[in-house]
Amino acid sequence: MNENYMILNDINVGISQITLDKSALKIIDKYNIYCLRIFLYYNWKEINNIKIGQKEKINFNEYILSENNEPALVWPTKSYVEKLTNESLCFYFMFKSMSKAITYMNERNSFNILPETLEVKVVINFNDVSNKVIIYEF
Repeated sequence: MNENYMILNDINVGISQITLDKSALKIIDKYNIYCLRIFLYYNWKEINNIKIGQKEKINFNEYILSENNEPALVWPTKSYVEKLTNESLCFYFMFKSMSKAITYMNERNSFNILPETLEVKVVINFNDVSNKVIIYEF
């Protein structure tokens, strides 16, 4: 699944795990430092209505970027869900100028690095579901 990527501040930090269940999509970088979590629960009807080959902009309820399990609220500048086949979806998120709009939820009110940009793309195949969850580990 080489079409999946996570790029933070123009550096490819890779992906070690992708998890999708009915409530959220979670993407963890290959160093297990950064995690992007998108809450999908209320948007499944919109996602299921996308036609094959279409990209739809869907605003999800909450986007959380964590560094070493310390969370911050973020909001994408560009996002879409594309239905590739009846069984697969592509989720794409681009965050720009993050330092201007990030809301830290830790005592330090910061991360170790200042996130400016984040770009994430993941492809999910519903044939990979097991116990109501899809988990990819790389």
